Amino acid sequence: MFGQDTKGGALNEIRSDIGSVLQNDELFNGSILSNICFFSPQVDEQLAIKCAKLANIHDEIEAMPMGYQTLVGEMGNTISGGQKQRIVFARALYKKPKLLILDEATSHLDIANEEKITSAIRELGLPVIQIAHRPQTIDRADRIVCLDSNH
Repeated sequence: MFGQDTKGGALNEIRSDIGSVLQNDELFNGSILSNICFFSPQVDEQLAIKCAKLANIHDEIEAMPMGYQTLVGEMGNTISGGQKQRIVFARALYKKPKLLILDEATSHLDIANEEKITSAIRELGLPVIQIAHRPQTIDRADRIVCLDSNH
């Protein structure tokens, strides 16, 4: 996978090439910037801003009193569900993944925000595996695989 031998102990390298956004991803107590740069050994503020713009959250962050240094509180409880989900999108993009896995990742977003993020990801040419129930989300897919309890 991604040119790595999956049997040769390269599992951590493969994992680092995959970004994910899950329906119930959480933020940790800290700044928005630290949540976007999540466990990165070096913080690249310009990359974080670029990713926030792609996730359509930059302008809202800038409007906050402390901008990217705004504290989000335990589990991200000081911001809306849609804002939290877009920050998690920025976090996933910050990793510069080779593959993005989205599991109900836009469930807290309105259609306009979902369309902007989907368009930005498509422009990056990033392969995406998306699990979704919302018809508007499914309709944008290049290929649809339907799973049910019988298969």
